[in-house]
Amino acid sequence: MKRFLIAIALLGLLTSCDDGDIIVTDFDFEDSTLQFCEGPNKYVIYATNNDDVNESISVEFTNSNITTDDSGNFITNTSENITFSLSSTNKVIYRIYNGQITGSSYFCQVVPPSEPVPTTEYESGSDGTVTIATRFTDETGDADPDDDGLSNLEEGWDPDGLNHQDTDGDGIPDYLDRDDDGDNVITRVERVNENNYPQPEGAIPYYLNPDDDGDAVPTRLEVSEEDGLTNPGSFTSTGDGVPNYLNAQQTAFFQHNEYIPHNITRNYGYQVTLRNFSLTRTDDGSGETISYSSYQLGSLNETNIPFELCPNTIENCDDEEEETDETEETDETDETDEETSN
Repeated sequence: MKRFLIAIALLGLLTSCDDGDIIVTDFDFEDSTLQFCEGPNKYVIYATNNDDVNESISVEFTNSNITTDDSGNFITNTSENITFSLSSTNKVIYRIYNGQITGSSYFCQVVPPSEPVPTTEYESGSDGTVTIATRFTDETGDADPDDDGLSNLEEGWDPDGLNHQDTDGDGIPDYLDRDDDGDNVITRVERVNENNYPQPEGAIPYYLNPDDDGDAVPTRLEVSEEDGLTNPGSFTSTGDGVPNYLNAQQTAFFQHNEYIPHNITRNYGYQVTLRNFSLTRTDDGSGETISYSSYQLGSLNETNIPFELCPNTIENCDDEEEETDETEETDETDETDEETSN
């Protein structure tokens, strides 16, 4: 975090500064690592500094494109940047305190704690905007968003986003695909089995080969629905300890059209930028105002956020997920009705 020193002379604007002093305000929040909490009827993104001075800056707002998941993580309902205007309900607040600020209790409790006490406060007016830009922090060469032990670069990730490797052609690039070859054995398990059941030199890696043992029976049909869907580390075997899908002498197969789920979790970084706004001092009646054309407030990072993926091998995948959500809502409604009737 770098010091950002702003000196603004407001001789014509500040009626309380007849002596012509230059007002100097030192804010230490540009490019901050931001925190988030949800309060009653509002969201709050904030940063605190307890080093040189006990201070905070916070953005309080409401927005229909923003919500939280079951764990209270900040998530958006759109992949587009979110921009909203500052107002009496969407506002930026800067405060200095008489003690240290810890945790989110000060910002999001219905009744803030009695300590620390704000000694100085600036608040935004109705001018200006807040932009929250969404990006993935796992879009780097050494990241592994699908948790298969292979880095993005090792799975053919294209930094330009134009030509990612997609081995099974299911519309999900390998670096996001739990099952790169689409054979219902997840890549992470197939990589482990490469060590347990070594392949001939120069052979296609198991995790890229839809017929791992080369017996002309696709691997997907040599693992049962239970193997692939509910128990991805244990596979049907003839008794010699070798999984059927790795045993070229075993050509029996299951007849099914099931595919394992492809959903993963991802890491997000939300960039918060304030533009064309002013902060006015409210605690002493001076009306001191400081204006900014652009202020890069910082980044809010959220990790392990559920990320749904629908391969094109599964018909109506999106519809099935919507139906599941509707079923869960219906079940909850039924349970509520039963409780009410009892």
